[in-house]
Amino acid sequence: MIQRPDFQPSTRKSKGAALRPHLGVEVDPNHGLWAFFRKKEVDGEMVYVSLEGRDTFQDDPGESWKAAELRRKSFKDLHTLWYVLLRERNLLAAQREEARRIGVSNPESLAGIKKDVQCRKSMARIKYVINERRLLYEKYIAELEAKRQLLVSKPKPTTTGVQPSQDKENVPRTRAERLKARRTKRSSTPITV
Repeated sequence: MIQRPDFQPSTRKSKGAALRPHLGVEVDPNHGLWAFFRKKEVDGEMVYVSLEGRDTFQDDPGESWKAAELRRKSFKDLHTLWYVLLRERNLLAAQREEARRIGVSNPESLAGIKKDVQCRKSMARIKYVINERRLLYEKYIAELEAKRQLLVSKPKPTTTGVQPSQDKENVPRTRAERLKARRTKRSSTPITV
């Protein structure tokens, strides 16, 4: 690379930023694009791996999430899990693209084929569980609306022929109203001897 004679690399350094000498550009180690590569510890130092072979894949990737397990999760947990799975799929897609770019003859030798299928299954099951919850919510809303319409459409009972003491609207509510009603009732009844 040809540099201008007056070129000065930036003196501003971020914590732990590695200077790329061939470009003269600082690289932030916490940059979001590093999430597309798996971080591994090699000889006590953290490095980013662009390709993983099956033999370096330490554990079996496990199983995809079952719908029964997902039904026990809250919306927040499902939302978080969705983005964890999406991030993993992006990481696996970056590895697949890197393998294509460098011309790996046997892509099945990569570790991510089975894991990508499991991520897609888990994501499909999350969508299924969320849809179940949405349908149940809509069902309950429709039932509540039907009950509300039933209550609104019911005719209000008339109070003809009802004694004032039986009329719910004329029932005294406060202590003062009850005492006043009691006094007027006593004064209105004739005293018989």
